[in-house]
Amino acid sequence: MAVRTYDEVYFFNFDSYEDLRLYEVGCQKCDPSYGYGPIIRDLYILHYIYEGSGKLYMNDQVYPVSAEQAFIIPAGTLGYYEADDKTPWNYIWIQFQGNKVEELLEKCGITQETPVFTPITNGLNIGVTLNNILTNSDKPFYCMSQFYLLFEYMMEDTPKKSTSFEIDNSLKYLRNVIQYISQKYSEPIRIGEIAKHCGLDRSYLSKLFKNATDMTPQEYLLSFRMNKAKELLKDSSISVQNVAYSVGYNDPFSFSKFFKRETGLSPSEYRKKNL
Repeated sequence: MAVRTYDEVYFFNFDSYEDLRLYEVGCQKCDPSYGYGPIIRDLYILHYIYEGSGKLYMNDQVYPVSAEQAFIIPAGTLGYYEADDKTPWNYIWIQFQGNKVEELLEKCGITQETPVFTPITNGLNIGVTLNNILTNSDKPFYCMSQFYLLFEYMMEDTPKKSTSFEIDNSLKYLRNVIQYISQKYSEPIRIGEIAKHCGLDRSYLSKLFKNATDMTPQEYLLSFRMNKAKELLKDSSISVQNVAYSVGYNDPFSFSKFFKRETGLSPSEYRKKNL
């Protein structure tokens, strides 16, 4: 197992805030297969992955987590997490506590059974807000305001719950679609396959997803793949052809066509600009 020290870590003292208290923020660039734990903490901890991937082991379950996702280990819960051996994750984390934490996390769709948060529209805002906390650790009240803003963004990115059985089922289907795409994007999956996995008619799935996210499942899948491709293109050791294969395209030409349509640059141009 690889060993790595923290790159940055800062501490706060907000004990007088009973509802929501921020205790620590830090960031880390992990080595391949770097693992932490198993450990039980007195505080809640949230990790936001801004690059790479890894796995969370909690409650006898394994959760794959990748860039622009976050995972939460609740206070008093045994957890272990490990960076991927090929694309190790880099993350920002925060530790927090408070009387309202469990309620707020539930409003974000985060529970013991669903500890991975996948932003639909606010991924960039969530990452920027956490970075604001990290880079302004000498301004505790500013950091606290950003901490509250973080929960606002996460709640905005969670479809509103209802006591309606139909709406509750819709939320379940929506999360299943997003989780399926995040795990299978590297395979040549089709929307019909996703609908079948969820036990839904394809047209109904598309309508449900569009109403909740303002994107069709196909648009979301394409966006997810393109974001993953951007990450891989920053590694010059991976050929454009292999990037295409890694994000679910059997035909590198089709991949290049879609990539240029989405970014305005060919994969090679994007790589040259971002290396």
